[in-house]
Amino acid sequence: MLRRVHGPLKTLFLSSCVRGGGAGYSLYYLLKHLDRQVIEPLVVVPDQGIFGQRFAQLGLSVLTPRHFPERTAQQRFDRHNRATAALSYAWNLGDSAWLVPALVRIIKQHGIELVYCNNMMVKPLGAPAAQLADVPAVLHVRNLHERPFAVALYCQTVARLPAVQLIIANSAASAVPYQRAVPEKVEIVHNGVDLEEYAPGAFPVEPWRERIGAAADDVLVGFTGNLVPRKGVDVLIRAFARVQARRPELQLLIAGRVPIGSPTDYREHYAALARSLGVEARVHFLGFVADVRPLVRALDVLVLPSLQEPFGRSIIEAMALGTPVIASRVGGIPEVLDDGIDGLLVPPADDLALSHALERLVSDPALRAALAARAEREVRARFDVARSSEQMQQLLLRAAGRVPTAPSAEAQA
Repeated sequence: MLRRVHGPLKTLFLSSCVRGGGAGYSLYYLLKHLDRQVIEPLVVVPDQGIFGQRFAQLGLSVLTPRHFPERTAQQRFDRHNRATAALSYAWNLGDSAWLVPALVRIIKQHGIELVYCNNMMVKPLGAPAAQLADVPAVLHVRNLHERPFAVALYCQTVARLPAVQLIIANSAASAVPYQRAVPEKVEIVHNGVDLEEYAPGAFPVEPWRERIGAAADDVLVGFTGNLVPRKGVDVLIRAFARVQARRPELQLLIAGRVPIGSPTDYREHYAALARSLGVEARVHFLGFVADVRPLVRALDVLVLPSLQEPFGRSIIEAMALGTPVIASRVGGIPEVLDDGIDGLLVPPADDLALSHALERLVSDPALRAALAARAEREVRARFDVARSSEQMQQLLLRAAGRVPTAPSAEAQA
């Protein structure tokens, strides 16, 4: 039953994504656009990471409890290896279990009325804490749970807790296992992009061409994201090598880093692949780029060759910047891009198909311009973060049993 309560809803936002990535940025933009007269946030993170200055500019209250680990198990087990993935999850949860009573204390001390769990690893911590503290919880799903252990833990166990009032999925693809388990709790809200921050003049123009020694007629192809197997960077490098043999004007820029604690140096793995294919001089590993907007704006084509992808935040960022996109037809990506209309889609793990799509765009500047123009219109119509944040705000109020801020049709009548 909805109840009327005066004052903003005191909400604990729990997240371990502080080094970037889609989940971290999506949380930041949500916090930026929430109405503070409606929602009063308290952010709990392992440390402020790259968002410290941004949090401060928003005037957010931020807590960093001691020993709140970031993916600790990756230092011991490779979570990208199916044989050790379940052990990695279990180790992470065991290493973090002490945080549950600490969260209960924080909830009670700060008068928290709702717990929002931003990403995968904090859900089994935040939801039980909310249950013990007798407050409702919201889970935001930003992953594709396909492995039996993950489905059992997140969809069959955590999602069924009585405290969990709402599960928000960032795509229909990521919602699937939760809709099978608890369909009455699931809502889908696509990620959004802050159109003001991506408008011309909102960020500096940086000389990326000069930095990599590109000629005026070189065509820049790029990737942004974590260097992990599921992103398909090896597929991109192989496709690039196929096209570059016929199109020597191509250069490939790879912006991203290996996640903290990864047992494998994927950057070196991908660099070795580029050397073996004879394209190392045309493949540039840029490392972590704090502000990717000038880079993506400088690209002629952005490629997201993921093998598994719940949404693909880098796609809507490129769309907002007028950069044409090629991406895998996998997960939530087809919910974002319409093949041949505002981007190109290719089968995942198919470097031959990707090379054909890449050569098609490289050879046709008019097609690049047409795809980019339609993508800019689409991102404004469907992925404006101001609108998605308003939708999120109403869902948080509903989960907490609050009356929505907008008057109902009956009240207006």
